[in-house]
Amino acid sequence: MSYTFSVYSSLQDMPANYVKLGLQNKPICRGIDSVENAKVDHIKNYYIVTLENDEPICVSYFQLLSVKPFHFNLADRKFQQMSLSLALRIVKPTLLVAGNLFRHDVIFLQFINPSIEADKKASAYMATTNYMITHTNASGIFYKDVQEEIAQFIQKDKSYTQMQDDVSMELSIPSTWNSFQDYEHALKHKYLQRCKKIRKSFEGIVIREFNEADILQYSKQMEALYLQVTKKQLVSMGILNHTFFEELKKSLPTDYKVCGYFHGEQLIAFSSAILHDGEYDMNYIGFDYAFNHSHNLYFNILFHCLENAMATGCHKLILGRTAPEAKAIMGCEPDYRFSFYKLRNIVVNWFYQMVSAYFKEQQGDSWKGRHPFKSSYYTAVK
Repeated sequence: MSYTFSVYSSLQDMPANYVKLGLQNKPICRGIDSVENAKVDHIKNYYIVTLENDEPICVSYFQLLSVKPFHFNLADRKFQQMSLSLALRIVKPTLLVAGNLFRHDVIFLQFINPSIEADKKASAYMATTNYMITHTNASGIFYKDVQEEIAQFIQKDKSYTQMQDDVSMELSIPSTWNSFQDYEHALKHKYLQRCKKIRKSFEGIVIREFNEADILQYSKQMEALYLQVTKKQLVSMGILNHTFFEELKKSLPTDYKVCGYFHGEQLIAFSSAILHDGEYDMNYIGFDYAFNHSHNLYFNILFHCLENAMATGCHKLILGRTAPEAKAIMGCEPDYRFSFYKLRNIVVNWFYQMVSAYFKEQQGDSWKGRHPFKSSYYTAVK
């Protein structure tokens, strides 16, 4: 097959007819330019139109991340952190991301004719990726959240490695649940007692849903709270700024939900989520760790997201990849995703293997044995 590619570094540079093609079948790429408009540091944005015999076949979005030492937190392994920092400063690696590091609610790939065969979709997407690897001279490539019908073809390419245990933690909400009390009634005794204790510690915290003006007012505080959380994570592939929250609200005015949690007049936490396809998909959170110890902010934010999911009529709560143990305790089950990587530099491969081993050790497997609900719940959601 003969493919050609038109690459744009700004959505504004893409001809209007191509933008329209990328959105015609489903508004799947709403807010596709939020990262670009927010001017997130160390990220380059690419919008690609793939053509076959001069006819457009698909529109896709890629990011190029300049990998920096501050994207990793190996504070308890100082020698490894120093070695990693030195290697990154020398090599200056870049990671080409097929997709979006900061969102998992959509697939940033739109075929003009969505009914074409899976092998043709995979051929076009992989050809586009190969072109972009050369175009950007990236040190590595990360296919993020690949659709299953395309993933089966990437699996056959032995130059790519599939990420193991790449899971999103998700909670199916039975149609009979209308309030948080319904959730509590489904819990086994020891998990119910734990839930009530955590909820009690949240007394006195005032919750406000933010409109666009509120986000503009509090976005810098939200960024500071977000950084408190992300800087404690082992890996943060890309770091957001306050403008991202503002831009996403502009793009998704009704479907981007942001809540602020106040202790008196002080904003001590926030949560954000994107509503789509009957799912409440948590995006980013942030909180003050001092108040987390006294008010169990993290778990109470998760509980509040469940309340919001039910209030908005959603049938599923998606809580993402991080902290699987906490989310399994809440009742989430893993949804296995398809993500792949290929590293083109020996040094990059070395630090990836090192960090990957630490990450697997940190995550552990104990979360897989958590089943907090009574048997009637698992029967209801089958």
